Amino acid sequence: MNLSRCPLRMTEKFVVFVLLMAGVSLADGPLPQGWRHPAPQQVSGKWRSESPSKFLTVRGDFDGDGQADLAELLVDASGQHYGLFVKLPSSSRNWQKISDGDATELSQYGIAAVSPGSYETACGKGYGDYACAHGEPNFLKLSTDAIDFFYHESADIIFYWDHKLKKFRRVQMSD
Repeated sequence: MNLSRCPLRMTEKFVVFVLLMAGVSLADGPLPQGWRHPAPQQVSGKWRSESPSKFLTVRGDFDGDGQADLAELLVDASGQHYGLFVKLPSSSRNWQKISDGDATELSQYGIAAVSPGSYETACGKGYGDYACAHGEPNFLKLSTDAIDFFYHESADIIFYWDHKLKKFRRVQMSD
């Protein structure tokens, strides 16, 4: 992390550095216990330069309560696993882990915002028998923002808030 251009005094820069190393997001409070932001070498793909957040952070109103929510791709303390976490200010749970996997694959995973609307799913496109066999719809109709969890230049899944079940659900969008 290069703090040399930051308009803070040296002591303030040190405090910011310590907080970030401890897993504290200055804007959103502490990260989930045992989780941290990915190390630069874990997310160094050139394709990430297309996003100011490097496709690691997404904001939106995922649960439709009018408040900004936060989704982040994080790495556990061992550096072996990644997790997709969502923080909903209106929830009694601080962070919710909605997906996870092997951190060696994180270099190819990213997240992006999805606006409300209607989207054809993998089942609707005729991709993969798996999605259709598990009752996924042909079209996903979103009334709130959602999270596109994707493998660079390959498959993607949309995570969206189910208002009836009060939890995140997932739908395969491509394979």
